[in-house]
Amino acid sequence: MNKNIGYYKDLIKKHLFTFIGVFTVIFAISIAYAYYAQRIYQSEATVEIINYQQNVNTINNPLQIAVEQNSPEDEAEILKSNLLIDQAINNLNFNMKFYHAKNNKNFAIDHMEFPLEIKIFTIKKRLLYDKKIEIIPLDENSYKFSTDSEEITKFDEVYTYGQLIDNEIFTLQLNKKIN
Repeated sequence: MNKNIGYYKDLIKKHLFTFIGVFTVIFAISIAYAYYAQRIYQSEATVEIINYQQNVNTINNPLQIAVEQNSPEDEAEILKSNLLIDQAINNLNFNMKFYHAKNNKNFAIDHMEFPLEIKIFTIKKRLLYDKKIEIIPLDENSYKFSTDSEEITKFDEVYTYGQLIDNEIFTLQLNKKIN
């Protein structure tokens, strides 16, 4: 029994620097990944549409005032409608995130500290839904607007602050904040 323990002790002593080296490399890679990895947060919402039907009998009976009659087909059609989706996306400004690139890492910027003011941003067609939009300041008076959408490559141009960009896909007016 002591022979086996001695054998393992010698084996560990012989390869101690290999164990420490492998551990250090794996630890360094995991730290680098944790620092440089893009953090992704996701949020989901569910919209429930209920069709309340009332007739003469339900008005007389107070126990049946709110009788639900859901039609899955009706709900599916309403949810598929472009009008509902467009209104939801344009009315809620939760889809705008601001980042500052520093040391090969993107840092989130609070919307109050963002140096630009988005006066108007309306999406007219679905081509920009779920697409990354980049606004790159070039100098004091101009910026570049680009997107990662393969269908939309013609907007990769230089614009001036305050200029209204109005086309068939979106409307954008971007001003520079004065501090």
